[in-house]
Amino acid sequence: MAITISADLKRAVIINEAMKAFKKRLLPLGLFSTAFNNVPLEGTNEIVVPYFPLESSASKNFNGTYEFGDGNIGSKKITINKRKYQSLKFTSEELARQPYFDLVAIGQAKGAKLAEDVLIDILSVITAANFGEAVATSTAANFDVDDVIDIRTACAQANWPEMNRGMILDSSYIGNLQKSIVSQGGAATFGFTPLGELPTLQGFRLAEFNLTPNNSENLVGFVVNPSAILVGFSPIAPAPSVMKTLSEYSHISDPDTGLTLEYRAWGDADTDTAKEVIECNYGFAVGETAALKRIISAPVSDQ
Repeated sequence: MAITISADLKRAVIINEAMKAFKKRLLPLGLFSTAFNNVPLEGTNEIVVPYFPLESSASKNFNGTYEFGDGNIGSKKITINKRKYQSLKFTSEELARQPYFDLVAIGQAKGAKLAEDVLIDILSVITAANFGEAVATSTAANFDVDDVIDIRTACAQANWPEMNRGMILDSSYIGNLQKSIVSQGGAATFGFTPLGELPTLQGFRLAEFNLTPNNSENLVGFVVNPSAILVGFSPIAPAPSVMKTLSEYSHISDPDTGLTLEYRAWGDADTDTAKEVIECNYGFAVGETAALKRIISAPVSDQ
């Protein structure tokens, strides 16, 4: 006898699995100044993103009283004007007979793809026009630990803080980097821990991302201080007239970060079809241009 899984439970499985995959795929965002808001925006489409500037103001001499400036924490208003979604559509028959474990796979795939597209969009601002000349130009086969040391030196010479440095690289570059460390007698054990933490190398928190923006600038990675790109996430509740047409609207938030996905559901009686959408509302902007250094592939003629 078949076990009947309620539609509400199926829906919860989809959205929860989507959130798990979404959060894991967005791990590199931890290298930026990012504000997660789990309260739906109403009356405004702006969210304030705090960040630490690369350099603090000069120390002052005490002259009988303390003088205070604006502080060492900066902030910038980010407009939440980006909206991406993944859709699900079932007929009543398909929804009633959908195998339970397929829903887990559906939720994971939808969440991972949504996060992937959001991250690619955010990384689209990493251009020579915004962040200047590349700190390293190399093929994947030639990229090794010496290059990482040179990049670390460049960051030190630019007076980057030693804390909160991050590096995002294409997997082919990380792979050859691992090989170079092993060949020199080291243990290249890069990867994610069970808790999803990023490994470190030469003072950089290291993240892997293969789908860098297709902007014809040969970007294969970059090193970054959190103040370089400012990102904000916040749900936007449907207008009252739209809400009346939905059978359900809800948002699910990650308890650790406040990262929020939204869920909408409605039906088409004519086609006996249930329509469901998982979406993300976000915005981003360039912060301090000196806080990111690009890594690009060598020209084809040099490979």
